Amino acid sequence: MKNGNYDAVVVGGGLAGLVAAIEAAKRGLGVLLVCKSRAGKSGNTLVSGAALSVLNTGAKSGDSPALLERDILASGCGMNDPRLCRTFAKESASAVDMLKEYGVAFKEAGGIPMVKQPPGHSVPRMFPSEFREYPYMNRGLALTLPLVERAEELGVVIRNDTAALRILTRENSVCGLLAWDSRTGEALHFRTGTVILAAGGGAGLFSMNNNTADVSCDSFGLAYEAGAVLRDMEMVQFYPSMMYEPARIPFSNPLFGEGAVLRNVDGEEFLSRYSPKGSRATRDLMARAVKHEIDEGRGNPRYVFADCSGIPGEVLKLRYGELSAILSRYGLNLAKDLLQIAPSAHFYLGGVVIDRTCATSVEGLFACGEAAGGLHGANRLAGIALAEAAVFGSIAGRSASEYFKRQPPLPSSGISGEIPSGGAKASLSGLTERLREGMWSFASIVRSEASLKTAAGEIEEISRELESGGAGNSGDQPRLFSLRSMLLTARMLVECSLLRKETRGAFCREEYRDSSREYAGSFLVQKTETGAMAVRFRPNWS
Repeated sequence: MKNGNYDAVVVGGGLAGLVAAIEAAKRGLGVLLVCKSRAGKSGNTLVSGAALSVLNTGAKSGDSPALLERDILASGCGMNDPRLCRTFAKESASAVDMLKEYGVAFKEAGGIPMVKQPPGHSVPRMFPSEFREYPYMNRGLALTLPLVERAEELGVVIRNDTAALRILTRENSVCGLLAWDSRTGEALHFRTGTVILAAGGGAGLFSMNNNTADVSCDSFGLAYEAGAVLRDMEMVQFYPSMMYEPARIPFSNPLFGEGAVLRNVDGEEFLSRYSPKGSRATRDLMARAVKHEIDEGRGNPRYVFADCSGIPGEVLKLRYGELSAILSRYGLNLAKDLLQIAPSAHFYLGGVVIDRTCATSVEGLFACGEAAGGLHGANRLAGIALAEAAVFGSIAGRSASEYFKRQPPLPSSGISGEIPSGGAKASLSGLTERLREGMWSFASIVRSEASLKTAAGEIEEISRELESGGAGNSGDQPRLFSLRSMLLTARMLVECSLLRKETRGAFCREEYRDSSREYAGSFLVQKTETGAMAVRFRPNWS
């Protein structure tokens, strides 16, 4: 087993991890960043819309930290951590300037920053990056590639194709990280007292998702096994308007703010039947409405239609030229054609519990980006995810630096660890797809006690098959770890979903269509000393 010593180790090579690594390195720390694929070219930042919703400081914007905070809290339906919301609302004002300092460019029109107003936002505050140099489906490169360059300039050591497998702890404090080099098949042991967890979320738990293939609940598995507390693990946001045919393209939500509407197979604009806000409804309502129309036979049959014909041509040309261009390659006209869309799993709202400094319940372990829970509550506004990654990535890097300066000396012994054993006779890919299909069928947009118990049975059966296969192929360690993390996350999701007997935000129980004051709070999950999964309820976070 190869060894190495670092002041801080960042797990994850997307926006949150890169910003955290830069901020820690700027403060003199020796930083290692490990990414199981390629830093800057992986994770959900890569396939994002590359736009950040932050406090609009323009003199005539009408925005304020209080207004931004209120919008986030309203979207979160009483489950947000208000302290995180307040921190975000204040610090987001500097996020765009920070990224510009690191080389990221943002769109302008006539020298004025371009800004959009997606549904749920009271004022325009979404700032798109300048991504014209990059493929439309990989717009996030406009954010990450300049950050990779900046990180390397600051001396951050980047190890690609390196999967984190276990955070080592002693007396509830970080003392190392076990990892796996997929290129050489070697186990790696990094001695460190500070780990920043930024390995993304886990919407890839579902077969119908718009995440990259490398986002597979790793953050949650690492945090849980290290003893950290997780929250809201039943909460997943479903994107209401994903195109699957003829191309796999997210239909941009801000288009609904510009005048796009959804129509069923009868040509009816149906969102007004589900929400008084119509096309400006939040994503949770839109996703359920689309699913209901399809389930009721008003699809064609698997999709409904997005209609942009009501948007002025100059708006489509100025703000959505790239989308128009890519659709034209498939013979589609954004201004005229009805586009087939359906929901997809998009963003994991739950995650590791953090405070305003990104510290977790484990000393020396910090979390940021989609790995962390609490900011969004039961729903998420468009553009807040990337802004969250930038804001809390920066906070995590700063906090890790401060912690490093005061942390006690690492123990000189007893910090070694073993790579988890076990494998499966059945193929890992086959078991993974079975899990994803089962979670989409029985534990996705609308859940019931019966469907959740069916999902629980499938999870246990797949777990038994996985663990009964002997040692397995050591070269599959990253995929084996990811599947175990997905199964763990699925168990948390199902158990918390059974306990939450209501509908709130993105979460919907078929038998309980209304919200209940009884559940105005969060289910917390943590591994006990005996290895069992403990779940407890905490009332609202105010």
